[in-house]
Amino acid sequence: MDTQKLLKNVLEKEEHHRQLIAYEIHDGIAQYLSAAIMHLEAYRANPSDNPEHDQNMTGALRLLREASRETRHLISGLRPPALDELGIIDSLEMLVADTRLEIKDVHFRHNLQRKRLPTPIEVSLFRISQESLNNIRKHSKANQVRVELTQTEGGTVSLTIQDDGCGFDSTTQSENCFGLEGIRQRSLHNGGTASIQSLPGNGTTVHIEFPASVTRSNSSL
Repeated sequence: MDTQKLLKNVLEKEEHHRQLIAYEIHDGIAQYLSAAIMHLEAYRANPSDNPEHDQNMTGALRLLREASRETRHLISGLRPPALDELGIIDSLEMLVADTRLEIKDVHFRHNLQRKRLPTPIEVSLFRISQESLNNIRKHSKANQVRVELTQTEGGTVSLTIQDDGCGFDSTTQSENCFGLEGIRQRSLHNGGTASIQSLPGNGTTVHIEFPASVTRSNSSL
């Protein structure tokens, strides 16, 4: 390989690494801060002794703590700390519980046969779920959300997040195109596929699939 090609490869890898960090900040720290602000604004709008308003303050403080932890972990690596402590299933349960604070009808089901998946796959599933659920809370005006994480006998893992909200034209650029592109790039980078389907007035469906060839490698029982 000549010097010019070597330099090009190095620059491409550096740019890809910077892009991953940008997605990590956007999907992690920025999402926690955005959700915390929403809780605090709800609390400020109706300050009272109502337990629901106390939940808004409690939720905001927890999210700010998570943002602080994410910042520290981002310095040393790009893996969400919740995954190390809880695993992928309980981490998704946590995201779903946060969403239920604003949308009551949120269903989560899974049939994973293994306790853990390879680290890159877990990170992708967590970040894609985090981005998708945050988009639903902020933009969709949905009444119902369905989150499904399934694994076939052959090992293929699929994530589907569907809402009945206002939807958007998925064939055109949107104000949240960076987040949507992050979902696609996370999937593709780890050997998976991503489909984002939406139409105005017909909700949105995000479907991610990772083949067995990538989900079985280095996974623990």
